Amino acid sequence: MGRKVKVILQPVKFRKRDHIAILSPNSPEVDEVVRELENAEWSTGYRFWHIPIKEGTLDYVKKELSGVAETDDSSFEGFELKEYIEKEKKPRRKRVKIDSPTKEQKEKLENFRKHFIDKGYSEGTVKVYVSMLSVFWGWHKDKTDFEITRDDIDGFIEGYIEANNFTVNYKRLMTNALRRYFKFAGVKKFSRV
Repeated sequence: MGRKVKVILQPVKFRKRDHIAILSPNSPEVDEVVRELENAEWSTGYRFWHIPIKEGTLDYVKKELSGVAETDDSSFEGFELKEYIEKEKKPRRKRVKIDSPTKEQKEKLENFRKHFIDKGYSEGTVKVYVSMLSVFWGWHKDKTDFEITRDDIDGFIEGYIEANNFTVNYKRLMTNALRRYFKFAGVKKFSRV
């Protein structure tokens, strides 16, 4: 394994609460670990991951990232955690865990990525599509492109997207990624997912 990526952990305010900003260069390994952290959210405006701070959160984040990155938490020196009284709210559901796609599915996703980069799509857009499609194929590890049915897609949307309370925009983006993927794969029946 090569050198580890350097990740900076920094305190930030988000919705009037203290959060840990996870600042790192573009690294799929770091993204994969952070995506699994409890309460991790992606800030589309600032383009970094962040997590609400509570007692032990900094140590938890450092421990989880230790396998893929070196962490720099020096900006927390002298930081004092302010306790907040949280409003009564619904408990947040745990995300449904998804397996990784098979080797063959990963190869197809890599071909999909290369094809869309060659067509002039931005690296960021293609990265999001591939990430979303990885989740879909992790859900359907036992099927090929041509074995997928409309019920499989609907079951995925209901079982994963709705169970995790993802936004309408996430659902729309996933639908767009699936449509583009199946068109790329030559599966005509899903050109209008």
